[in-house]
Amino acid sequence: MHGVAVAFLGGWTVNGILYLSTGVPINSPSSGTTPAYFNQRADMTCDPSKGAPHKVSDWFNIDCFAQPGGSASPDPFVPGTAPAYLDHVRTRGARNFDMSIYKTLKITETKALRFDISGYNMTNTPQYGYPSVNSIVDVQQQGASFGRITKTINTPRQFQFGARFTF
Repeated sequence: MHGVAVAFLGGWTVNGILYLSTGVPINSPSSGTTPAYFNQRADMTCDPSKGAPHKVSDWFNIDCFAQPGGSASPDPFVPGTAPAYLDHVRTRGARNFDMSIYKTLKITETKALRFDISGYNMTNTPQYGYPSVNSIVDVQQQGASFGRITKTINTPRQFQFGARFTF
């Protein structure tokens, strides 16, 4: 390539950032018994990660939790058997790819024009928020929200265009 073709097609610079992370453990739901003197956790009757569909509407097995002392006569003084955090039930984590491409055109020895295009979250992958881990009482009254993810915590794909004149 020579002349004008080199000026437009040559000398481009491409940058990329790939960010991958595992999810964080989810905390156990509280028992929801009143009075809540000690904010006890619920009883865990099975492994909530077994058979979990990991869908936004149903992230983990919600049937693995019960009130301490039984749902007929819950006792606020009985501690639940669930651990503080569910090690095997984690959030989805992050998968993000950002990319930029730019070209600097030399006008004179001391003057240059740079064109930039930057793209964020190029794969447009949502990073899910934390699933709802309400108390067991809330599950019985409003079961629809327990174990459900209701928001994302990242932005959708975005582009940024820029130009810079250096003199």
